[in-house]
Amino acid sequence: MKYLIFSIVLCLSSSVQADILFQDPTGKAFGAAIDKLSEEEVKDLSTTDANRKKLFLGIFYIKGAPEFHIEKDCEKAVDFLQDAWEKDITDAGYTLATMYYNGVCTEKNINKARELATQTAQEGFILAQRMLGLAYVDEKWAKLYPYDVEKGIYWLSKAGNAGDRESAGQLSYMYDKGEKVPQDQKKSFSWLKKGVFNKYEKRNRSGFSILAESYEKGIGTEVDLIKAYKFYDLTGTAGAEGKQRVAKKMTQEQIDEALRQSQEWQKEHNVQVGGGFIRRAD
Repeated sequence: MKYLIFSIVLCLSSSVQADILFQDPTGKAFGAAIDKLSEEEVKDLSTTDANRKKLFLGIFYIKGAPEFHIEKDCEKAVDFLQDAWEKDITDAGYTLATMYYNGVCTEKNINKARELATQTAQEGFILAQRMLGLAYVDEKWAKLYPYDVEKGIYWLSKAGNAGDRESAGQLSYMYDKGEKVPQDQKKSFSWLKKGVFNKYEKRNRSGFSILAESYEKGIGTEVDLIKAYKFYDLTGTAGAEGKQRVAKKMTQEQIDEALRQSQEWQKEHNVQVGGGFIRRAD
């Protein structure tokens, strides 16, 4: 459980907001910031960015950070994070919320967790918005909030529109299956695209197979065989069967255009998709 909380905390990234130091829910910027830190630097609290370092130190003390010669110390973890939170570091408030919820380095306290999660979500912190959204639709964070689909959709939408793939994916699934909401394939497809093409994961291809199928069958969108072939192609060998199937309905000119778009995406994102049988029209 402690490892889980530490992993959740790492899902952060930089933001222009003054009180949010790390916004990206993928954790890439947070990890990059850690990589640039030295032990001497992170422990020097005499600098102008002392509050930022207190966030790091609070997180390190949760389970220890051998690379900085920091051993686990729950008292220091809470003290540093509380101090950073009182200095308006939103990230620290969210971290404390997860700790109070799970009883990590502190007594479990759902009320404190709820208070901190709500405030940090209102301040625009994506992970806190996701937390509220999932809790309200009863997908995670049980007992944090009472079941309320409208509020869940509100917070998941906030996070999804801000670039959180998981929140957008949750909404896409709900509308696709008609789970807790009326089934709406158009809304499902819209959230699918927002999740796949989020600003924090430019090279993400995890949802391309679903996009390809949606364009092939016209699920939530109009049938577009060129886009279907393109996204099947970008899934590599996994998309070979889909390409063969779609190609039977396409002209050679359409297939060439789909391949051109696929290669353009790969070049733009510095990704090379290996394998995958390319079916040309007869």
